[in-house]
Amino acid sequence: MKKIGFIGCGNIARAMIRQMIKRNVCEPEAIIASALHWDTLEQVHQQLGIAVAHDNRTVAREADVIFLAVKPQDYRDVITEIRYEIEKQLIVTIAAGKTLQWVKDTFERDVKLVRTMPNTPVMVGEGVTGACKNSFVTEEEFKGVMEILASFGQAVEVKESVMDVVGSIGGSAPALVYMFIEAMADAAVADGMHREMAYRFATQSVLGSAKMVRDSGLHPGVLKDQVCSPGGIAIEAVQTLERHNYRSAVIEAVRACTQKSKDLF
Repeated sequence: MKKIGFIGCGNIARAMIRQMIKRNVCEPEAIIASALHWDTLEQVHQQLGIAVAHDNRTVAREADVIFLAVKPQDYRDVITEIRYEIEKQLIVTIAAGKTLQWVKDTFERDVKLVRTMPNTPVMVGEGVTGACKNSFVTEEEFKGVMEILASFGQAVEVKESVMDVVGSIGGSAPALVYMFIEAMADAAVADGMHREMAYRFATQSVLGSAKMVRDSGLHPGVLKDQVCSPGGIAIEAVQTLERHNYRSAVIEAVRACTQKSKDLF
């Protein structure tokens, strides 16, 4: 079994590790992680049973597949630190704006790279991760990485040219959904519903609606039309949102997020 390493062990990395173990992708002893603070590593070791190392170079030497789970602004320093430990290992990046070419150039050598962009729902096993590879990664190796990514949600192969869009509609979109749920709940509270119940109704409505789109295969517009009866209450809500340029606002928000991601490079 290949050994999987995580350089960086924040919330997303821990969620990935937890789901990988839960879905039997690998055993805890096949995972090693490093972090800045030893108390973080002790906690991870106790909770998940994985091996830990305070030194990033140790992870780089011991692992076959290495997830760079640090902040984008720390990538250059971490890559510089582990550069000479990398030979045949496969590097998986998790960072907005860091292209395959940028990472390769920073390593200053040919290296096997898979670029990914997961989102926070990986924490509950319902994430979606876009992934692309460079030419040094074989199809078999890429398949293995995709199996790892699929353990915490859906894994989708994409062209690198749309990775910034993946970061918007996948990575950042949950923030927009949370705002929508909060706003709907606020409206329900304003009309007399207890907040806990309001969040329950709003959350389940969003969850169920998303599953309808995913599982029915119908266009979202068709599903919307099925809810909107002539002269009914749903079409009144749609009309009100359109009066405030609802769809245009969402489009502009997602596109602004994509542009911000491009500007990070």
